[in-house]
Amino acid sequence: MVFAVLPLFITAGLGAPALAVGVVEGVADGSSAIVKLWSGWYSDRIAWRKQLAVGGYGTTVFGLGLLLAVTSWPQVIIARALAWMGRGLRQPIRSAMLAGSAGKADLGKAFGFHEALDTAGALLGPAIALILLATGQGFRTVFAVALIPGILAVAFFAILTRDPRHQGAQPVSLRVPMPPAFWRLIAPVGVFGLGNFATAFFTLRAAQMLQPELSPTAALSAAVGFYLAHNAVGAAVSFPAGWLADRVGKAPVLASAYATFAVACVVGIFGHGWLAVALLALFVGAQNPVVSSVESSLTSSIVEERRLGTAFGVLNAVNGVGDLASSIIAGALWTFASPAVAFGYGAVLCLSGAGLLSLRAPAPSESGSEG
Repeated sequence: MVFAVLPLFITAGLGAPALAVGVVEGVADGSSAIVKLWSGWYSDRIAWRKQLAVGGYGTTVFGLGLLLAVTSWPQVIIARALAWMGRGLRQPIRSAMLAGSAGKADLGKAFGFHEALDTAGALLGPAIALILLATGQGFRTVFAVALIPGILAVAFFAILTRDPRHQGAQPVSLRVPMPPAFWRLIAPVGVFGLGNFATAFFTLRAAQMLQPELSPTAALSAAVGFYLAHNAVGAAVSFPAGWLADRVGKAPVLASAYATFAVACVVGIFGHGWLAVALLALFVGAQNPVVSSVESSLTSSIVEERRLGTAFGVLNAVNGVGDLASSIIAGALWTFASPAVAFGYGAVLCLSGAGLLSLRAPAPSESGSEG
């Protein structure tokens, strides 16, 4: 609910330029990356990592709740960064717990199913936000209503989940190297991340594509509808993509998802009208949850269980640093050059990441012994 309207709140509600969207998204992702790296490593050393994840969920809800009180876009940076630091705290732990709860042959399906449910929530949330905006409610009403599922998420994770580790936490030295296959994955992840800017820019672009045909208010509602549509696509493709990754190989599916983001950028450059917005929703929705789930399942297949927290911390930190750079660069290019230049930048980097992954694809058999 919050992220469907946040770029519109920043630009239309607070009167900030598109550069502000990039700064807000980039700082949030950067702060999250730092926390992810620490929490992933630390969670491998402690027996109470579930409680740490619950604290992360709670921090996210608190940060998003602060949006009710902001009056300028720099204040949004604080609220968004705090919320995403909570995400950084919980995400590597949650991924490690999920990987430990499924067999290696089913990791693609497990992470695909998780992303399908996660994206289904991101479908229902924007639908509620769209209804609220269409009935004359403001952005802050959306933020207030969003606190309800946020609080429920904290409670459910605390009550329902279990840490699947079968033995006490064992200290793992950072001097013990990760398997070579892991670093062969991280390289294209980093290149792709430098071009994989925030979905908020696609939401803004969708509003622009419809602006000549709709009033500004109607275009904003349609942009939220775009956010809803691309999440519907993501919810539909996540589990089949995970199943396909288990069957034909995770690296080829991941490279295809990287390339799909580049195609979405091309549509963002040349598209106009309802058909272009529909294509944009299709390609953006088809890649986002697939990238997340297949990167996670591929990492789980090449790193031993006792080091999964550290591995997910590194993976998510690299993604976070890439998101920081890509969102700020895209926002600057959008503001000082044009949206087409920003999307062209994303297309080139994401295609480069897909090519690098295809040329030197990591394989689970390369993981070897880690000592």
